[in-house]
Amino acid sequence: MIDEHDVRELLRRRADTIPATLADTPQAVRRARRRLVLNGVVTTVAAAAAVIAVATFAGVDAIRSAPIPAGPNIPTLGPATNGWVAVDAYQGGGDIYLVRPGEVARRLEVKGWDAASEACPAWSPDGSRLMFGRVTGSSGTTSDAELVIVPVGQNGAAGTPTVIGLAGFEVLDGFAAHPCGTWAPDGRWVAFAGTGEVWVVDTQTGAIRQLPDLRPSDLEWRPGTDELAISGDMGMNREAPTLSTPVTMYSVSTGELRRLGSVEAAQITWSPDGTTLAYTGGETDARELWLVDGDGANERLLVADLGEANHGIGPVWSPTGDRIAYQRIIAGGREAHEVVLVDVADGTETVIEPPMADGRVWYPFTVSWAPDGTTLLYAAWSEDGKALPGGVIAVPADMPSDATVLTDAIDPVSDYYSHRWAPNQMWGRQPG
Repeated sequence: MIDEHDVRELLRRRADTIPATLADTPQAVRRARRRLVLNGVVTTVAAAAAVIAVATFAGVDAIRSAPIPAGPNIPTLGPATNGWVAVDAYQGGGDIYLVRPGEVARRLEVKGWDAASEACPAWSPDGSRLMFGRVTGSSGTTSDAELVIVPVGQNGAAGTPTVIGLAGFEVLDGFAAHPCGTWAPDGRWVAFAGTGEVWVVDTQTGAIRQLPDLRPSDLEWRPGTDELAISGDMGMNREAPTLSTPVTMYSVSTGELRRLGSVEAAQITWSPDGTTLAYTGGETDARELWLVDGDGANERLLVADLGEANHGIGPVWSPTGDRIAYQRIIAGGREAHEVVLVDVADGTETVIEPPMADGRVWYPFTVSWAPDGTTLLYAAWSEDGKALPGGVIAVPADMPSDATVLTDAIDPVSDYYSHRWAPNQMWGRQPG
């Protein structure tokens, strides 16, 4: 049986040993989380717009005040139909692939991909655009970081990208250099974290704002608003414990920061209607799952004991609003996890044991939801002697025995281990 030490050592080594060529595969998933320390100062930075053949915004060379926009224009979206899953992998030095059930994976070839390392794909709320982080140049330094937004058709074809330079962007020690963003409900603004600040970027104009002195472990946009919830403190490097902080709300339209009542959290997730926040504490806190109203009132305990977890991205609210997923170490185990679904109405739990698919048992590193709320998406690992095959697994929430392997040739697990975020916008809705 592979133990915790074996898992961690194999993860560290495997990123450099994954084959550079891609077989016929499928794949997909990861979810966005992040956290941060409360700070009342907002620094606004605008990226100088330099138009290149691919509509590139040059980074933070010229600094000026970014205008505060009017209130958010949130598009109304109909019932979701599951579209493409986007996944990054270390094959070829870091590339993005698209896959959906029943189809082989395809590399997303966006201008500049062959001279860059790309990671952290996230779909816009309407499923029409894909965002990812890119690091260019031979130096491999964080000063070469870019945010790329590209339209993607229903057939998976990529259009002309917009590239926003992120001069000065850095990450915490021990993590990969890519910016890992999460989309606001309006499909215009995105947020991600650097070494000691949160970046908020206008994808239409390239304007950049920086909220300084923050090391967030979770960032979550409140549905139906332009408010970003910020929680937790990651510490100075990967080895530092993640701690709870007061949950802070940042408004794009007003530029204001405020605390969400007396709530302190490390990992957070909003209900799909934006009325309720679910949260857990940091590594030194009790393993509990709480709910609180969107105004910070009416805190109540939903789960008194979540169990222990070495992996995961905290609680994840389903798009249908009735369940929250989390993961925990299997009883008696050290590294293998199972998934638990909590009924929001009464707190009852349904345990999903590690599913069998393609002749192997798969254990989740991270879990997120498909847009229609029927299926869970695992970035998963399995055992094969002393090897650790990785893959992306689709697990029907109400029929986990029907789990399918989307890909076991494009490995998201090493990438999850090397980045501080695990975005939850990896499975996009069908656009149109």
